[in-house]
Amino acid sequence: MKKRKVNIRRATVTLSTVAILSAMLVVISMYCTIKTEAINITLTFIPIVIAARLYGALGAAAVAGLGDIIGWIFHPVGALYPPITITSMVVGIIFGLFLKNSISFIRILIPVLITQLIISAFVTPLWLSLLYNTPYIDYLLVRIPQILIMTGVELILIPVILNAIERLKIAKVLT
Repeated sequence: MKKRKVNIRRATVTLSTVAILSAMLVVISMYCTIKTEAINITLTFIPIVIAARLYGALGAAAVAGLGDIIGWIFHPVGALYPPITITSMVVGIIFGLFLKNSISFIRILIPVLITQLIISAFVTPLWLSLLYNTPYIDYLLVRIPQILIMTGVELILIPVILNAIERLKIAKVLT
């Protein structure tokens, strides 16, 4: 079996960047979020999108999962519920699959629609209804304004973020 040579510098930079993005996600979720039991209007997608562009699905899933767990440790709101953490990681995977290689409006639109219209509209309300023993339809109906707002916010900010990442790559700040 052939041994793979590991680039220690690259691995260290990747690990450090994922840690910083996870910390960024925690800070954003604590201080830049409008949060109730059912509604969550936030900018936490920003570090996930950055990780998705830089490191693909695995990096974005790591940032989303670590951010969720570390955020709960430092600011526990409700129970740490593994299905919600896994769902956050799936959001990272979705963004990573679409944003890693090439960028176009369609490659931005598809993951935003999947994460908002499927995950935020149907999956997360299911987990919340199971966690809090509340009727599913209550969470579904309450989340409609959040989904509309977040879809618009993501469609506006993600191209700006990706453009900034590309400029930093060209300037050799990010490699």
